[in-house]
Amino acid sequence: MSVSRRLLLAAPLALTAAQRAFAAQAITVAFAGSMGKLMDKGLNPFFTASSGVEVHGIGQGAVALARLITGGAMKPDVFVPVSAGPARMVRTAGMATQAVPVASTSMVLAYSPASKFASQLAAAKGADWTRIVLNPDFHLGRTDPTADPQGQYVLFALQLAEAYYKIPGFARKLAGPMLNPAQIFAEPSLLARLEAGQIDATLGYKSAVVSQKLPFIELPDAVNLSNPALAKSVYDTARLTLKEKNGQDKVIHPSPLVFYAMALKASTNPKAAADYVKFLAGPDGQAIFQRYGYGPGKGASI
Repeated sequence: MSVSRRLLLAAPLALTAAQRAFAAQAITVAFAGSMGKLMDKGLNPFFTASSGVEVHGIGQGAVALARLITGGAMKPDVFVPVSAGPARMVRTAGMATQAVPVASTSMVLAYSPASKFASQLAAAKGADWTRIVLNPDFHLGRTDPTADPQGQYVLFALQLAEAYYKIPGFARKLAGPMLNPAQIFAEPSLLARLEAGQIDATLGYKSAVVSQKLPFIELPDAVNLSNPALAKSVYDTARLTLKEKNGQDKVIHPSPLVFYAMALKASTNPKAAADYVKFLAGPDGQAIFQRYGYGPGKGASI
């Protein structure tokens, strides 16, 4: 039987030997915040039930998590970010041996069923959505691009849409400045706000949108950042300029939307951490990913 960490800490003298062993086996998994429902309802309960290892999940923007991990402020056993950038940050810092591709997704335009624009978006064909979202009353939501890869990918996708649909200034007209306070929300709350109708739409990961059962518009490969074959010829034309810790500007480009899993060297339970990564890449984990709207991992380990 599962025993919560809070109860274990509150009444250590009452524990059986089996419960103590169970508590000692617990691992912490830090993951991209968009994976919340998948992790909480799908992957983590299955892993605990099949292995006896309790999993404590921490969902947040993957770039912010990578900074906390490399800075020593957070010490999870496993890190599961989206896109190669955060995974490389942790690996370059010498905190993991490799990052294994375990799933993939694409960018879609998700909209609120409660939006006054919902019927127009439901009927939209081709480039119609670009006209609808430029209505002055349309409220787009997104996450902070300085802390969350999804926030970066919204802006990348808008730049690619501008080029694909040949609409000069489209990205700037819709998103405004990179850090637009009228549009930016914390990642875990963004889709909840969308469901409640507090925002009209967001560009988000198809995997998260399917998990939340929200309506959405598919975007072409040249815009949705899912196709590795377009990485150099198309996706590299999108760019953002971010400030590094030393105050220097850094230009970044998108990589295809792949989720990576990495067991950290400093894990207090290295076997369970390695087993968790194997589980995500294995048939049971892949079946759960598919059930929640994720595609298979793409490309090689990094």
